[in-house]
Amino acid sequence: MAGSKNKEIVKNLSIVSFFTLISRILGLLRDVAIAFFFGAGFYTDVFFVAFRIPNLFRRLFGEGGLSASFIPVYSGSLVKRPAKDSEDILNTVFSLLFLILVFLSLFGVIFSFIFVAITAPGFISNPSKFALAALLTKIMFPYILLIGLSAFFAGVLNVHGSYAPGAIYPAILNIFLILSAIFLRQFFHYKIIALAVGVIIGGIFQLISQLYYIKRKKIKLRLGFNIKNSEVKAVFKLMIPSLLGMAVIQLNLIFDTFLASFLPKGSISYIYYADRLYQFPLGVFAIALQTAIFPVLSASFARHDTEEIGASFNFATSLMFFIIIPSSIGLILLRKELVEIIYMHGAFNFLDASNTANVLLFFVIGLWASALLKTVVPVFYAMKDTKTPVNAAIYSLIINMILAVILMKFMRVAGLALASSISLVFNYFFLLKRLGIKNEFKIKRSFYISFFKTVVASFVMAVLVELVIVFCRGLGYNNLIIIVVSLITGVLSYMTASFFVKNSSMDGITHIILRALKKKET
Repeated sequence: MAGSKNKEIVKNLSIVSFFTLISRILGLLRDVAIAFFFGAGFYTDVFFVAFRIPNLFRRLFGEGGLSASFIPVYSGSLVKRPAKDSEDILNTVFSLLFLILVFLSLFGVIFSFIFVAITAPGFISNPSKFALAALLTKIMFPYILLIGLSAFFAGVLNVHGSYAPGAIYPAILNIFLILSAIFLRQFFHYKIIALAVGVIIGGIFQLISQLYYIKRKKIKLRLGFNIKNSEVKAVFKLMIPSLLGMAVIQLNLIFDTFLASFLPKGSISYIYYADRLYQFPLGVFAIALQTAIFPVLSASFARHDTEEIGASFNFATSLMFFIIIPSSIGLILLRKELVEIIYMHGAFNFLDASNTANVLLFFVIGLWASALLKTVVPVFYAMKDTKTPVNAAIYSLIINMILAVILMKFMRVAGLALASSISLVFNYFFLLKRLGIKNEFKIKRSFYISFFKTVVASFVMAVLVELVIVFCRGLGYNNLIIIVVSLITGVLSYMTASFFVKNSSMDGITHIILRALKKKET
């Protein structure tokens, strides 16, 4: 039974990762367009500050906050209760969420200047910069309503076994931001406003796409307010700490923006561009795996199948290490070439690229911890324990704040990235220890064996890739050739080494690929 669940996780992961990869590639193209037309300076700093709050709510609702409370209850209801009860939960939560998001959107539009003053107080001394940031925030705040509902519907579709719609809808925003950067700039005195308009247009089409799939799945949706339903109360009881936990995690980035607003021009943009590259493997693999494993764990907890839960957690953790360690090594070794080939065009100059690559290095130090959190946190959520992740996030935030203030004095903007990485490492080990105390399940010997084999294969890959990079640089090859040759060398050497050491994570992925190929042949 555990084996079949592992296959289900890998199957779901492959679906989500595929569509997320498409979205992330479009996201990189979006960032290329922004860097090309706007560079890294006054206007991009303003836009990234203004987009920070709506983006915070995107991450709250789109990457676990709402899903953490809704999916376990809704999944359990589908397993144990009549269909009418499940529909009642769905529609009541939808209706209350709609009202909350409408209120937040209106509040943000009216008081946009307050959000700018809180997130970027360094702008206050520059009235034109502050005013433009407030205007962009006002334009983009309704995106909270659009993305909040889109993410909710994506979570509903995940529970019903449809993972592709939720994985692909972020691509829609990227498409419209690219189009806005190219075609809408000419219609505004401050050309950066085109991006804010693109955010709203993209959000509208994101919501339409999820409603389309909800209708295709024949999921009944209507306004309803049965707040006396005990399951509905359970959702909102869990939602408050889960949203708080996600908000605390996102406050790390907001605090970094807060401090960066006092640093030299472009610092906020360096954080944004580096974070986008850092988020690429995190989104394609880590968040995708979290999306794939969460409904499986929730259903297992509803059946009280502890053996299945433990097996799924160990498998997901091994799989995450198998993917994220070589990804981190690749980002570290190729950070200079990646930043230059992706961003160094148009208004984005060599100094911008150098600073961004430096910030990326210190972000990547904590990438493995950030990725592993995506396998640990869903376990607590599936157990309907949202308080422990909140506590961990609060402690992590305090550590980040203290270290960021200290390190920025010596390392400037790179110090903010290093502080963030250290706090993520603490967060992961704190939650892992709490899992052990709860004795729900333990890390098995098979995990340690798989982890050791992953490290060995990653070491082989790192040595070979570094030799290739040095060789190619010595011959004067351009960045594109260095990246392509290094990636081919890295993938082939890592897979070959994993095959020779017989890594179980490699076996699971190979099985899914072979099965998919057989289906195509038939």
